[in-house]
Amino acid sequence: MSPRQPAHGPGHATASAPAEAEVRATVDVRATVDVRATAEAPAPRPGRPSPSRLGRHLPVGLYGLLVVGVFAGVISTSAAVGAWQTSGRTAVGGAAVTLDGASTTEIKGWMTVGDVAAAFGIPLPAILDTFALDPNTPPSTAIKDLESDVFSVTALRDWLDLQRAVAP
Repeated sequence: MSPRQPAHGPGHATASAPAEAEVRATVDVRATVDVRATAEAPAPRPGRPSPSRLGRHLPVGLYGLLVVGVFAGVISTSAAVGAWQTSGRTAVGGAAVTLDGASTTEIKGWMTVGDVAAAFGIPLPAILDTFALDPNTPPSTAIKDLESDVFSVTALRDWLDLQRAVAP
């Protein structure tokens, strides 16, 4: 027992000093109320929802499936109505993309070297010779299949832009 606390505990009146005990009890009660009013809630135990969630909690696995399901649903719905495309071979309305030679930015890797030569009015052997490609390459070969250290879609675009600038 500490010398500061009376025998009956803090805040209890003793026979020798009743007035002092009443004041101490009032102070102690107010201090207790103030501490309880400002004290933080205890930390939740690991693996359990915090008290602020009010008991409504989705398991992490179900939440992950829900997120993936929403994304897949949006993509599937967009593809079904024709508003989603990934290949670049068709426009949003469903029309096939054609190369008209208006701009080299139209050239895509899936297009054939023969289509590019025809659209830009360049003979196929000139393209094959410039990039040191096999002269027996069929015109139906996709540009992406010809890529090497010397030839790429970007290099072809740059070369065609240069040909257009030089041509009268």
